[in-house]
Amino acid sequence: MINPYLRNTTADYITGLVSACEGIKDSLVLLNGPLGCRFYHGYASGQSLLKASELWGLRGELRLENAMEDALIRSQYFAGTPQIPGTNLRYEDYIFGTREQLNRALNDILTERKYSLLAVIQTPGTSLLGEGLEGDLDKISGEFHIPFLFFENPQFSEDPCRGYDDAMVRLLELLVPASKCQKKSGGKPKVNLFGFHTYEKYLEGDVAEAERLLALCGIDVGCVAGANCTLESFQSISDGDVNVVFSPERCRKTERFLRKHYNSPVFCTSEMPVGPDLTEKWLREISALLHTDCGPALLEIQRTRARMFYYIARFMGGQGFPGDLRYAAEGECSLLCGYVDFLSNYLGIRPVCIHPLYASNEEERERLTEMLRQIGAEQVLDFDIMQVRDSILLGNANTILAVTAYSKNIYGIETAYPSSGYIHVTPKTHIGCAGALYLLEQILNGVRLLRAWR
Repeated sequence: MINPYLRNTTADYITGLVSACEGIKDSLVLLNGPLGCRFYHGYASGQSLLKASELWGLRGELRLENAMEDALIRSQYFAGTPQIPGTNLRYEDYIFGTREQLNRALNDILTERKYSLLAVIQTPGTSLLGEGLEGDLDKISGEFHIPFLFFENPQFSEDPCRGYDDAMVRLLELLVPASKCQKKSGGKPKVNLFGFHTYEKYLEGDVAEAERLLALCGIDVGCVAGANCTLESFQSISDGDVNVVFSPERCRKTERFLRKHYNSPVFCTSEMPVGPDLTEKWLREISALLHTDCGPALLEIQRTRARMFYYIARFMGGQGFPGDLRYAAEGECSLLCGYVDFLSNYLGIRPVCIHPLYASNEEERERLTEMLRQIGAEQVLDFDIMQVRDSILLGNANTILAVTAYSKNIYGIETAYPSSGYIHVTPKTHIGCAGALYLLEQILNGVRLLRAWR
């Protein structure tokens, strides 16, 4: 269940389904319901990922062969946004059934544009009708030669991690059946990355940094599942040497499915590689598993440490960060482990509140608890985040604004959606070397502002 202090619109099970299916490039994710049900998802989808388009040519000419027709964007299904259409049901459809309108919507959309995958998700009202629409979707799928998934009864009160996890397993079952698994032989080691999704705050930067560091270790990345990967790259997942799982909260079922049905081993990243220490640990372990040389990547980490030391010494002096500086953070357990390791163990800043957002299993929670126990701060786990004062706060924009209403001395660092609307032109990240530098930059500026506000 979603924590009660999040009184605003938050990601839920359907958001997880949408983000996983949207993670296949050129997929069509259709919500079978009124337009109001798709507004949040249509607005939020794709904010963190720049999708390549052939709309503009480099020769000054406008090419429309791969661009969505303006008429389709303005249609009753898309209502002005290019993703996550809805069937635009009316009240009579809940009486006589949604089959006719669903068929009309799919025929209109699929006739206008070619898609790689179709995913139809029932909204709360339509899921209660029990119409048995799978036969209709199977017929349309055959007519337009497109694979499809149908989510008839989403678990609406559950969190997005479970929705993402369930959808990823369904995608693997549909597109990468175990009978077609082939173990790659020879050549440069190749890994697949799991746990990224299109609702992630810094998706483009996170993926780019992970691929850059792995390349320094002599490792190629085949498919980044859930991050605008092509259908072809997703279908070739079985060719990878190792499947790397980030954010295990999002991939519990996915991890078990990968271990059971495919030949490649699974490497689970229990702590997100935030900061130089966890980044080095992650790269050493995966390089040892694949027998590659991580020396160039370790040299990059050393450069990052040196640059961080320079800026800390320059702006904080010889004593480091102020002794009374505190921080609070919310998020998934694996991400919180990363923040605690970097902010507390590396930078020496004490936490005042560590708040896991979604349900975590016993192992994940115990890992976070032990990390806090080692620094004598286990009491801050699950502390009421709305009681935080005079601190740096890492969370989504709505939480930051809510806490700011009670305290004027809060410096917020956005780590998740919903966002404040700040437009990021340059890709950002909080993982790896680039992420450590960017997060330190935010912390240093936060310290200066917190001092100025006192």
